[in-house]
Amino acid sequence: MEKLAEILSLMQSRMDHQEKTLEYLQKQQKETADSFLRALEKMDMRMNGANPAAAKHSIFDSLCRRIDKFTFDAENGRTFDIWYKRFKDVFDNDCTELNEQEKTRLLVSRLDEDSHQLFCGSIAPKSPSDLSWDEATATMDRLFGSGKTLFRRRFECLKIQYDHQDFNSYETLVRTRCSDAKFDSINFDGLQCLIYVAGFQGAEFAHYRTRLLRKLDQ
Repeated sequence: MEKLAEILSLMQSRMDHQEKTLEYLQKQQKETADSFLRALEKMDMRMNGANPAAAKHSIFDSLCRRIDKFTFDAENGRTFDIWYKRFKDVFDNDCTELNEQEKTRLLVSRLDEDSHQLFCGSIAPKSPSDLSWDEATATMDRLFGSGKTLFRRRFECLKIQYDHQDFNSYETLVRTRCSDAKFDSINFDGLQCLIYVAGFQGAEFAHYRTRLLRKLDQ
């Protein structure tokens, strides 16, 4: 038994080391790609220095390449606030050459087709260029946020189970769900309620658990 425990411990240590190595390589790859894009952006600006319109288009195009398209999928934690956190640094620090209208246009351009149609329909008869940055982000928060209450999101976060996916995907899932559940702001009473409800896991408690969740969702 001691030998088995030693082997399992060694295997876990190797898996942890491989995971950390992969995370480091992915981080390095992202930093290298970002540095390359910034260098390319500066080179384009120098080449287009005599043509302000061309330079502005080059900056806009470079920023678009660095910001992934947003696809709304609340059931899998793909909400606007989670997506925006990933690219907040780009919007805050790398869009200084854009005015507010251009920055808003960049944000709207990163919505996928379905999200873009929903967004434009919700602000009609206005167009995206008519909105300020704050108006655009507030509208997206409302349209593409989680439809579940904060308590419900926290409860579901505690039910996460490893489903044989690769470790990086599992870690991303946990990080995303925990961020969406805002565990950093939970108080002691809220934590007690959460643990109390989470304890009723058996099928025979399903009705009681549902009633508790509905009451606490209010």
